[in-house]
Amino acid sequence: MTSGDVMKVGDASVLSADIPLLSIDRLTVQSGALPVIDNLELDVAAGSRVAVVGSGRGSRAALLDAICGLRSATSGSVRLDGRRLKQAFSAKTFWGILFTGVLVGLLCAAAAVDIDRLWLAVVKRGLVVEEPFTITTFGKRLRSYFRAELAIDRLAGNWRIVTADGREVLAVRRDLSEARELRNQMQAAVTARRIGPGVIPDITDLVGDANEPQRELLLDESTLDRLAAGKRRIRFRGWSAFTFGLFLGIGMSWTIWQRGRRLPEVAAGAGVARTFRVPRVFPAMTIFENVLVAVEQGVRRKSLSWWQMIDKSYCVSRTEKLIQSAGLSDQSFTFASDLSLYERRCLEIARGLAMDPRILLVDEPADGIATHQQDMLASLLKEVCGRDLTVVLTSASEGSLTEICDYTVNLSSHSV
Repeated sequence: MTSGDVMKVGDASVLSADIPLLSIDRLTVQSGALPVIDNLELDVAAGSRVAVVGSGRGSRAALLDAICGLRSATSGSVRLDGRRLKQAFSAKTFWGILFTGVLVGLLCAAAAVDIDRLWLAVVKRGLVVEEPFTITTFGKRLRSYFRAELAIDRLAGNWRIVTADGREVLAVRRDLSEARELRNQMQAAVTARRIGPGVIPDITDLVGDANEPQRELLLDESTLDRLAAGKRRIRFRGWSAFTFGLFLGIGMSWTIWQRGRRLPEVAAGAGVARTFRVPRVFPAMTIFENVLVAVEQGVRRKSLSWWQMIDKSYCVSRTEKLIQSAGLSDQSFTFASDLSLYERRCLEIARGLAMDPRILLVDEPADGIATHQQDMLASLLKEVCGRDLTVVLTSASEGSLTEICDYTVNLSSHSV
């Protein structure tokens, strides 16, 4: 096919015999209730340059937005190397969603059983009895609270045996060891009441050994019943809240992950770079700084290790080469806000190439610049992109920029 030939989208001669680099299958994009792209099919081979013309500017922009993830498609798919441009579900995603669910479940359980009481039981009581605050003791006291076990508290020099939430005082002793012994005996009685007699000593047992005067346990039948019921209640509330929070956290994480599967970061990670009709540059930064940021991001994207080391000298050298290739060497330290529209377009192309993309989307490069500047930009694209980079550019009409492309796609038949 000769340069500048116009083909309708979906024509068999446009499609490659092998798997194309970019494949758009029955893509529909809506703006409100009206489709701006309707049932579009397009295959772009690796290393080719394609111009998209015709229809309205909104339809052409919607196509590029759908490819790079800035806009969600109503139906259809966008594939790169035969794979959807969506984040894949991985083991990391699974464990992240599960961890979030467990965390939300624990927070809900803590709220259900009263956070203030939980703080008292897990932290403050340990400080009162001078126990070291370690992971082991923290876990032990947390488990005791959720099991609604009796605890020891201090008030006015005396040791009190209280319920897990501290709402009820069951006994008072002056000596800590004696209070602990009585607390253990009372806890055994409550547990026996909950699971049945004959397994653990109940209220007929006495505190003390053969050499000490025996003291009767200070718990009657009604108190035991109330404490046993309270233990069941707090465990039920804790587990119910945890289960609710677990499913809530998993559901929220799954929804957020699903909505983020087509984020621009996913497309950029797959090798898609994009320029815009109105160039998006950092106006308060110089040309060198604008390109350097993109180069560093490209290095990070290609890094396989979680600890990303950046070779500063390589980044600086590559930045200088990209600026030179874009024809902006004499203005490296000029602020982007002081550039003309043509120069900002050149800067955007340099930034796009800094990411080492596999496909470059150029949005309306001819818009707003003079004819001779369009010719210069066409020469620039033809030179810097070479034959290894795939280019898809949009234009309102044919011209010098579309002439550098291998073929032109008319979008009119697939938009409203």
